[in-house]
Amino acid sequence: MADRQGKAGDVSAVRSAADEQEIDLIDYLLVIWRHRWMIALLTVAAMGVTVALMLLQPRRYESRATIVPPVEILQKEAGAAGGLGALGNSVLRNIIDTGSIAGIYVEILESREVADALIERFDLMHVYEDLEFQSEARRQLARHTKIETTDEGAVKIAVTDLDPNRAAAMANAYLEELDQRNKKLMTGQATSKRVFLENRLKEVEAKLSRIDALPAHEAQVQQMLYDWLIRECELAKIEEARSMPTIQVLDEAVVPEQPVPRGTIKKGILAGMAALMFGIFLAFTREYVASARVRRQEPARLPASAERSDTGAHTFPRGDDDIRRAASAPQPVGSGPRQA
Repeated sequence: MADRQGKAGDVSAVRSAADEQEIDLIDYLLVIWRHRWMIALLTVAAMGVTVALMLLQPRRYESRATIVPPVEILQKEAGAAGGLGALGNSVLRNIIDTGSIAGIYVEILESREVADALIERFDLMHVYEDLEFQSEARRQLARHTKIETTDEGAVKIAVTDLDPNRAAAMANAYLEELDQRNKKLMTGQATSKRVFLENRLKEVEAKLSRIDALPAHEAQVQQMLYDWLIRECELAKIEEARSMPTIQVLDEAVVPEQPVPRGTIKKGILAGMAALMFGIFLAFTREYVASARVRRQEPARLPASAERSDTGAHTFPRGDDDIRRAASAPQPVGSGPRQA
């Protein structure tokens, strides 16, 4: 019997908790319903303002270009990785082939020197709303330029601009600036190599000038070294003088035919959802403030109502209607007038 009563108590407790949750949910829905016009107005206003602002913005155009390192550079890097044995055929080869070359290209493209070259070449100080400082033009150029690499080692460049022709020209200008910087770096390396070989060649020539004083074996070694240095010096001079492209262009930037989508509908829906959540929050805030105001006013009402109830308990009815109702009321037995 006790178990049944306990189970019945548990069931009633669960039902009461479920009823309270249902009541709370209904209260929440009622709050939203009472403020439905405010919530709807905020949602519609936010969507309308967002859509209007997006439609007022000027259309922008995007032009893309894709480049990869030259085949001979990849072959050199692959050969260097192949000399590392089994490691060269796995992750390390990918790091050498893709990460180093593509990463260097990205660093060059994002350098201050390249940015300043494009700013001066296309007069971006005036194009970007007459900027005052060069640093502001660099930030604007970085905002309108996207440079990324792929897993295969390609580098993609995307430039957006109000003018489709200028967008394509700027994307191709990035390629030209990258090629020039690569050649400059490679020329500097070739020059350093040539200077080193020439200095080493002078040292060997000085030793060969005293070949009679050298042992036969050492003299033979110095002669072989001299021949090798002569050959390497000529190769270094050729490498220093040549002007070959340092990048391969897979997709040259072309003039875009259509502007970039502004995402008007998507942004309008997101703004409406944000306004809807804010409207619901505002509705519950107003309800909370109203409830707090009522709770503050209740203590002031209680003393007055209590005083009225106390005084009413000791007063008699007044007026003809009150006297008539009092006279017609049944009196208890023994309460009538006594007969003399």
